[in-house]
Amino acid sequence: MKRNNIVGIYLAAGQSTRMGSDKLRLPLGPMNLGNYALAAALSSKLDYVWVIVNDAAADWIDKALYQDPLKRKWSAISCPESHLGQAHSLRCGVEAALVAEATAVMILLADQPLITKEMINELLLCFQTHRVKSGIGFAASRYEGLARPPVIFDRRMFPDLLQLQNDQGARQLIRKESLGICIDFPIADLFMDVDTAEDYWTLLDKAAFWKS
Repeated sequence: MKRNNIVGIYLAAGQSTRMGSDKLRLPLGPMNLGNYALAAALSSKLDYVWVIVNDAAADWIDKALYQDPLKRKWSAISCPESHLGQAHSLRCGVEAALVAEATAVMILLADQPLITKEMINELLLCFQTHRVKSGIGFAASRYEGLARPPVIFDRRMFPDLLQLQNDQGARQLIRKESLGICIDFPIADLFMDVDTAEDYWTLLDKAAFWKS
């Protein structure tokens, strides 16, 4: 893997407790729900993506993503402690990024299926530009004044990410870090987080998304 790269950590090891079944396997048009944000990440300018899963089989991943050229851009990491909270999944991804000498990581959630490659690329460009100019620690997407995933963290913040515990997410690090930037995305659907059956049915109503 090349040096000075920005890699994705795709968090796909949640327990789906509020859904009652594995939400990543839910049908959504031609693919299962968990594949959409992953496909966006793989078609973006990210250099590589680690998919953090709780099952080595990860049988929700679409066969198309195993085909060239996409299959060379990702791999799955099974996180045996993922049931203890999101921080454990993050740790698995950050440890892989450290080994690969990544410059930064972008954290993405598998249950945000309306994320786009354009959004990812805009964050990447912003981070790279401001990292050179001012040494920022993060670049986050933002909606209605609140920072949300996807978010990029510079390598100097990896130790802080590794210190997160249980269900702690990275949002608290954004609050603590003074050198960072947020990009406003005014479209609410980009941040739709599918946690419950009601969320899923709302997503299905947005038929234009998967028919386009």
